[in-house]
Amino acid sequence: MKARADEYPIRSFLFFSVLAFVITWGTGMLLVLSTHASMVNGAHPIKHPIPLPLPLAITLTMIGGFGPFLAAIAVTASQSGRAGVRELLSQFQCWRVHPGWYTTALLGPAFLGLVSLCFAAVSGGATPARWFSFPRPLLFAGWMVGPWGEELGWRGFAQPVLQKRIGALGASLAVGTVWSLWHYWPVATPAGGSLTELVQAPFGTWLLYELANSVMMAWLYNSTGGSLPIAWAAHVGLSLGQNSVNAHPIPIGWFVTTFLVAAAIVVVVNGPRTLRRSGVEEPA
Repeated sequence: MKARADEYPIRSFLFFSVLAFVITWGTGMLLVLSTHASMVNGAHPIKHPIPLPLPLAITLTMIGGFGPFLAAIAVTASQSGRAGVRELLSQFQCWRVHPGWYTTALLGPAFLGLVSLCFAAVSGGATPARWFSFPRPLLFAGWMVGPWGEELGWRGFAQPVLQKRIGALGASLAVGTVWSLWHYWPVATPAGGSLTELVQAPFGTWLLYELANSVMMAWLYNSTGGSLPIAWAAHVGLSLGQNSVNAHPIPIGWFVTTFLVAAAIVVVVNGPRTLRRSGVEEPA
C-alpha cells in the first residue's frame, strides 16, 4: 500500500493535509455564506446570504465532514492506484480484536474525564450534583457516523505513512496538530471568526488536548495491527466522554492535564518509536 507515499512520506502527508482542509473548507465556505450558516458550529449569519436548498446544504455538510476520508482516497489513488485504495480500505475489515480494546477505546475518555473531576474535587473545585449524563440518541447516532469520515485519513493513512519515517510518537504529534487545525477551519471564513483565534489560549488548550488524544489513538491503532474499527471506537469514545462528563464548567485544566498524563504513560510503557508492545504486527 502507498508505495510512493512510503517513499515520500512527508510530501504525501502535506498533500493529504492540504487536500483534507480544502475539501472541508470549500464546502464549508458555501454553507457559511448561505441561508444555512447555522449548520456550521461557530458561524453567524451574514448579510445577503446565498439561498441554498436544504438537501444540498446537508450534502455539503457530509462532504466536508468526510474531507480526510476523501483526501486519503485521492492521495492513495494518485500514488498507488486502485490496488493501494483497496488496501487502504481493507483496514476497515480489521475488526476482530480483543473486546478489551473496544472497551478501552469507547470508555477510556469518559474514565479520564471522571479522574479529572476527582482531581478537581480534591483540589477544592466545584463538583456537579450528577457527574455523568447520557447523550440523546440522535446525538449519539451522529457520533457513530462522523468518525468514519475522519479516521481513514488521520489514522488509516497519515499515521502509518509518517511513522515509518519519524516514528509513531512523532507521527501522532504531526497528525494531532493537523487534526486540531482542521477542526478550526471556520476561522478561515468571513462568518466564522478570525485567524487570530489560532494564537489565543483556547486553541492552545484544544491543541494540547488533541495531541494527547492523537498519541493514545495511535497507540490503540498500532496495538491492534492497524484496526480502523478501533480508531472509530476511540473517536466515538472521545465524543461520548466529552459530552458525558456532567460538570459546568468542566475543569478544563484538570481535564487536559489528565489526558496529557495518560498519553505520557502510553509513551513510556510502549515506547515512542512504535507506541505498541512487542509482538504486535505493525500496521501496513
